[in-house]
Parts: sequence; structure tokens; C-alpha cells
Amino acid sequence: MFERLLTMLRKEFTQILRDPRMRFIIFAIPIVQIILFGYAVNKDVKNIATAVWDGDNSDLSRDLLARLEQSGYFTITTRLAGPADITPLLDQGRIKAALQISPGFSARVRAGRTEPLSLVIDGTDPNTARIVLSHAAKIIERFSEELLADQAARSTGLTLAVGRVELASRAWFNANLESRNYYVPGVTALMVLITSMMLSSMAVVKEIGTMEQIIVTPIKRWEFIIGKTVPFALIGYIHLTIVTLMAVGWFQGRCGGACSCCTAPLPST
Repeated sequence: MFERLLTMLRKEFTQILRDPRMRFIIFAIPIVQIILFGYAVNKDVKNIATAVWDGDNSDLSRDLLARLEQSGYFTITTRLAGPADITPLLDQGRIKAALQISPGFSARVRAGRTEPLSLVIDGTDPNTARIVLSHAAKIIERFSEELLADQAARSTGLTLAVGRVELASRAWFNANLESRNYYVPGVTALMVLITSMMLSSMAVVKEIGTMEQIIVTPIKRWEFIIGKTVPFALIGYIHLTIVTLMAVGWFQGRCGGACSCCTAPLPST
């Protein structure tokens, strides 16, 4: 029994390793997929190409634009001569957002008047558009709050401590919500699925032309099944090892353990 089973296993490993296409699927596909899912499949919204028409060009408007760039979400790539230049850039796909600051922005804000800003966003991807709008709204809201506190202090001549209540939310896993931290572990399950189902079925299909020879051999059905599944179970462990080493040694090493997702403290209870 064991001799027949070992013969079946040796035959399967020989057949797997001598096929160049099978060797590529076993050893190259895991590396290719983890690199693709780690780098190419990325839904993080950062460095949004942004055009700006600053009709005021004051210290206040420049401060607002500096805050947008320093956030890491917006990158000002184009300075516009007028609002009419926004539509062609959006149609060409050269920008994803455009901010309009009207002339007299600084004077009206310092006079205590509400000043609307116009943010035009490329809506071809609604999910991305909502994220861009959310980032911009938070930055401008914080900018407005600091202006109000500063104006209150100037009007009274005192430094006012204004208390606020804020809801601070934080993800315990993947605090920066980076896509690769979700996709890379998922490749492990994908590799096990491919190995256990696709490769095993391919190995059985290859026997269709020689099924008559297998029928006349003294091998039993359960020995045939084990001989077909055990090699690919071992290959599944090889895939698991490759993906784990890439995830821990390469992707985790990119931040060196110094990014906010590694160093941010957990919420106190």
C-alpha cells in the first residue's frame, strides 16, 4: 500500500516539476500577485492633483493653500489664470479637483463675513470624489475654527480658551487605512484557493488521456486521490511561506515599524 502511494507521489512531483508552465504557476505567480496587490491595486486617495485659482493672493489664502498641500492629500499642480480654465483640465484628466478663491477673500473673512469657497471635483469615480470632499472639508473647517478663535482673541485682547467636544475615531488595525494592509494578507487565502482547487483539478484532467492505464493498475481509488492532493497541499504550504515572507520581510519593512500604523498609541479605556 505505502509503496504504491509513494510511487504515485513521486510520479506527481516529477510531472509537476518538469512542466515549465506548472513551475511558473507554483513559484512565480505568488510573487507576482503579492506585488500587484501590494502596489498596483491601491485605493488610497493621496496626492490628489489639484488646480487652484487664487483671485485674492493674500496671506490668508496662501495659508489655506499651504494647509491643503501639507496635509498630504492634495498636491497643487496647476495655478489657473481664471475659473474658465478648470473645465478643460478636468475633461483632459490632468486634475482631480480645483479650488476657487474669489478676490476679496481675505478682507471679507477678516470683516467677520461668511466667505464661500468653490471646490470642483472630478465625479467620474463617486467614491473617490466623496473622499476628496471629506478631506477638503475637514481641512477648511479646522482653518475656519482657528480664524474664529484668533478673531475672538483680537477683539477682546485676551487669549480665550474655547472648549470643544469632538468624536475621535481610530481604527485599531491599519490606522492609516492603507489598501495594501488589507490586500496582502488576502493573497494568502487566494493562493491556498488556487493551489487546492485549480492545480489539483488540472492534475486530474491531465490523466484523462491515460485513464485506461490507471484503471488497470493495482492502485486503489483513495490512493489515487491522496496521490493527487498531497503534492498540492505541500505546494500550498510553499505558497503560504512565500507570501508570508514577502509580506513580513518586504512590505512591513517598507515602513521600518516607524509609521503611524505601528507607533500610534491605542485608545485609553
